[in-house]
Amino acid sequence: MEKDSKKAEFQKSVKAAHLEFDVEPMDQLYENKLGGYFSRLRVKKILQHLSHDSTVLDLGCEAGHVSLKMHKHGCNVISLDLCLPALKKFKEKLKQQNNNDIHPFQAIAQKLPLKDSSVDAVVATEVFEHMPDLPTVISEMNRVLKPGGKVIVTFPNEPLRKKGHGVARLLGIHTEIEDEVTLYDYTFEEIKEKIAKHFKIKKAFSFPTYLPLTRFILAEK
Repeated sequence: MEKDSKKAEFQKSVKAAHLEFDVEPMDQLYENKLGGYFSRLRVKKILQHLSHDSTVLDLGCEAGHVSLKMHKHGCNVISLDLCLPALKKFKEKLKQQNNNDIHPFQAIAQKLPLKDSSVDAVVATEVFEHMPDLPTVISEMNRVLKPGGKVIVTFPNEPLRKKGHGVARLLGIHTEIEDEVTLYDYTFEEIKEKIAKHFKIKKAFSFPTYLPLTRFILAEK
C-alpha cells in the first residue's frame, strides 16, 4: 500500500513538472522585466556562495537558466531534471551558444546517478516544493557531496507568495496553475530540520527584507 502511494506521489510530481514547463516555464519568469526581479535576485545570491572552478550539481535544472549562470560564474556544472521537454529546450540553448561544457540529462533526485563524494556543491533552487520523498532527496545530496561541500537550497515563502498572485498576474506571470504544481507547502522550520539531519546549517534567512518571498539555506557537509 505504501509503495503504491509513493508511486502515485511520484507520478503526480512528474505530471506537475511537465505542466509547469508547458504553462509557466522558468525562463519566462527570469526574463520578465518587473515580475522576474525577485527570481534574478535569488540567482545572484546563489552565485555569491559558489566558488569558481567548483563542480556544482544543479538539482532540477529545468531549461537551464541557473545552470548557465553558474557556468558563466566559472563553475563546472552537472545539470539534471526529470522533465524531458525542459531538457530538450536546455540542449537547444547549449547548441546555440556552442557550449560543450554542460551535458544535461534526465534523472530523479531520489536516486542520483552520480558517484559518492563527487561534487563540491549541490544547488536545489525552487524545487523542494515539487519533490516527493524529500528525506531521500536530501540523503542523496549528502551522498554525492564531498566532505566540506556546500548545499544551497531555496524555496518559496508560499503563504506570502499566494497573497501576491494577483499582482503577479498583472505583471504577466502565470500563476493559475500554482496549486497544481506546488505540491508541498513546507515551512522554513520543516526544511531546516530535514537538512540539519545531514548537514551543518551556516545561514538561513528570508529575502528580500521588505518582502520575504524566498527562503535561503546554506549548509555544509
